[in-house]
Parts: sequence; structure tokens; C-alpha cells
Amino acid sequence: MLEQIGGSLFFFIKKSSGRIIKEIIDVSNWLWKKGWAERNAGNISVDVTDIITIKKRTKKSNKIPMKIGEPILANRLFLVTGTGVRLRDIKREPQKCLLLVQISEKVDGYYIIDGNKKNCSTSEFISHLLIHSFFLKNKIDKKAIIHTHPNHIIALSHIRKYSSENAFNRLIWSIHPEVKVVIPEGVGYVKYNCPGTERLARATLKKLKNRRLIVWERHGCVAIGKDLYEAFDLIDTVNKAIEIFFICRNAGYNPRGLNSLQLKELEKIFNLKKNV
Repeated sequence: MLEQIGGSLFFFIKKSSGRIIKEIIDVSNWLWKKGWAERNAGNISVDVTDIITIKKRTKKSNKIPMKIGEPILANRLFLVTGTGVRLRDIKREPQKCLLLVQISEKVDGYYIIDGNKKNCSTSEFISHLLIHSFFLKNKIDKKAIIHTHPNHIIALSHIRKYSSENAFNRLIWSIHPEVKVVIPEGVGYVKYNCPGTERLARATLKKLKNRRLIVWERHGCVAIGKDLYEAFDLIDTVNKAIEIFFICRNAGYNPRGLNSLQLKELEKIFNLKKNV
């Protein structure tokens, strides 16, 4: 049974899976309201292979060439934001902002199955695909990826004192106990690379072996989750801690922070493991 969205057949979605569209609308709207998605900044992708069924591609499904080179992705389906899309517009016009794409059999491109066929996928799509491939190869139960520009995360990455993984994590853990509980493994930290490049994607993959949130220095971050809500919560938690840090500093005070004994107590009480 197919679901109709906005009065027209938008995606080839089973009725029980309309929640995916709701997830994307919810999270994209939150990112915009947080101020993390200026203009067309940020992008989203969800692997929907297991919940969306298409009988066959139509002749209107135009193929977009792309050097993907990940055989495990052949024929898989993804819901993604289109290039140039403003996340704030998704709630109003999802059919114009989102694309349902299928990777080609030879993984040399992708087909636009539904959505705005005049558009193409997000400029960061190669990074998203390499991450989704990593999930499949390593049997990691993650389907959703968010890339966004959280103000305070970016600001902290501009400060040399905190521009390393160890220093960044020491700070965010010390500012609020919630951070240690929610993200005990800490964030991954990738030094600045040009946006949209495979180099940036490969550097991100190295960190994903034991991280769920990756900071892209002076650019933004990438978060992964079983769904978009989980990925969003990681970003929100870390950015909040850094915001508290800057509030203290702007008031003329250095935050006291949690000491090592207090952090160890959290690890013991909540049975926290670094590799989640």
C-alpha cells in the first residue's frame, strides 16, 4: 500500500513508513530554528532500502554519473536533501526539496526515482555514501546522517587551544555531566579539509570506527544515528555544553568544570563505555 503525501504520490513508501518523511521534516526544521542551517547549509540522508519498495525504475528516472566505487551500495535507496536546498523549506515543500535516489548496479552513479528531477543530490553526497557503505561493511545499525553548522561547535574549533580531539573532548565532558552520559566515547575531530571532497570523507571514515559525532574543524559536524532524532540529539547535547562554556567566558569567568574524579564517578554510576 502506497502513501500519498500532499495529495500526490510523492515517494514509493509503505504506509507504515511515512514516519521517515516526518523525521526529515522535524529535524530539518529544528536545525533551521537552532540557527545551524543558514541559506542552503547542511544536508541529510537516510538509508531507506529496507522500508521503501520500488518495482522498477521508470524511463524518467534520469541517471546522474558519480564515481562511487563502493559495490556494497549497488541498488540501495536513499532519501537525501537536494543540492542548494534550504532546510527551512522542507517542511513547506518536501517534494521539491527531497530526493529518493537509487545507486546504479555498477555504482557509477545514481538514479533519481522521485522528487525534484531537475535537482541532484547534496554536494556532500559522496561523504554520505562512503559513511553508509562503512555502516554496511561493518554491520553497524545506523541509517541516518546529518551534516550541519552548529555555531558553538564551529566557534570552539577556531580556538587553537581546543583544536585537537583530546582537548575538545576534555572540555565538553567537563562542562556538563550530560555530555559524558550521552556521548561517553567523545567526538571525533577532523582537521580542516575542503568541503565536498573525498579527502574530507575519508578522514571522517577513520573517525567513525568508534565515534558517532565528528567535528569538521572550522566547518561544522557530522552525526550518525539509528534515526535522525538520535543523530540530532548528539549535536544538540555537545553544542549546548560549548554554549555554556562561552556564556561563562563572556561573563568574565572561567567555568569550574567537572574534575577527573567526578567524571570517573559518572562512568561508574552510569556504566559508561568509551566505545559505543
